[in-house]
Amino acid sequence: MFTHQYDKRSAANIGSRAERIFISLAVKNGFEVSPSKVSENKINHIDFFLKKENVIKSVDVKARKKLSAYDASYNDDWTWVEFKNANGFKGWLYGDADYIAFEKERAFLMVDRISLLRLSESLVDKSKDFAKRSSDAKYRIYQRRDQEEISLIKTSDIKKLKRCTIWEKDGF
Repeated sequence: MFTHQYDKRSAANIGSRAERIFISLAVKNGFEVSPSKVSENKINHIDFFLKKENVIKSVDVKARKKLSAYDASYNDDWTWVEFKNANGFKGWLYGDADYIAFEKERAFLMVDRISLLRLSESLVDKSKDFAKRSSDAKYRIYQRRDQEEISLIKTSDIKKLKRCTIWEKDGF
């Protein structure tokens, strides 16, 4: 069921600040928001469904990230992409979400997942040995856990995609 108004009780259940801000921005942009089922989230990499003018799109929301867990601050110049998750299954790049929403300091980047997947596959050099440190994962595969495969790509590369929209976080 879609909700027309932002419901604080639902937001409290979501638990993630980035997701709460995303919901508020989606509503502000005229979308009705519905959370995914647990199975859709875990298996299909879908957090929410957005509905506008009888068109429904699915979204996977990604909170701001650091280059390394030990870094003092977030890094908006680089964006993590996931080819395989920590369990060795398909990463969210290969999920079923129509869009990936990356939180940055001042905005969310709403990116078509297929366009992002093609970009990531073209930029990341999978023929090289795995990066030994997260800071070396720029356009290379890094394994934070034994089966996970993630990489960093420049946020500016993502912004160049035709199917990338910026949702400003004014007031959040």
